[in-house]
Amino acid sequence: MPTNINAAADVESTRVPSTEPGTRESPLHPGVTLERRLPPFYAAFFYAFPIAVAWIWLYHLDPAKSAQLWAPADWPKCLSLGAAAGVALVAVTVAFSRWFAWTRRLEAEFGWVLGRQRAWEILWVALLSGAAEEYLFRGALQAKTGVWIAAVVFGAIHWPLNRNFWMWPILSGVIGLGLGGLAVLTHSIVAPVTAHVIVNLVNLRRITSRFREWDEERVNRYVDTGKDA
Repeated sequence: MPTNINAAADVESTRVPSTEPGTRESPLHPGVTLERRLPPFYAAFFYAFPIAVAWIWLYHLDPAKSAQLWAPADWPKCLSLGAAAGVALVAVTVAFSRWFAWTRRLEAEFGWVLGRQRAWEILWVALLSGAAEEYLFRGALQAKTGVWIAAVVFGAIHWPLNRNFWMWPILSGVIGLGLGGLAVLTHSIVAPVTAHVIVNLVNLRRITSRFREWDEERVNRYVDTGKDA
């Protein structure tokens, strides 16, 4: 997921009284409240940058490299491995949300920023983020630096927006290692892209469903106990 979601969401913010329930004042523009969603146009604009960087980088390494990464010899195998990895990662995140308060706190932060995302927008963001990030990190960067450095950089770009995000870069780095392994195993990025898209799609859907309507008391109860009621 992007580290500047708050900034992107500011673009479609509207000026309303700061006392309105379920709103958060923009840190960049006092008196302006966030819409709690990432507009599709700005999502496309944001992810176009890593896609362009990855394509230019790979073209200079090997003009045929991008086509090789996106066109594996065994599509069914790559898709199956990616889907299995994605489902496994979702299962882990769901388990973590039941066991650990820090996971629920992280989910609540994402729910506060993206809770009003529409269903088709969730699919759009999941597809864009999965494809763009894997193309850049498991495609271009990993081809140059190897799995470990690519995973470390991937974790670093998920640097916390605030202290509730403190585990985000660590989790991202660990997941980056697994996605990098999929890329090495399949000699393409189709498997890691598939896994990444599934994780973002399912988890964003879970989070937006839970936090679409923001009730501070209910959210705090969920974070503390793991229960909505």
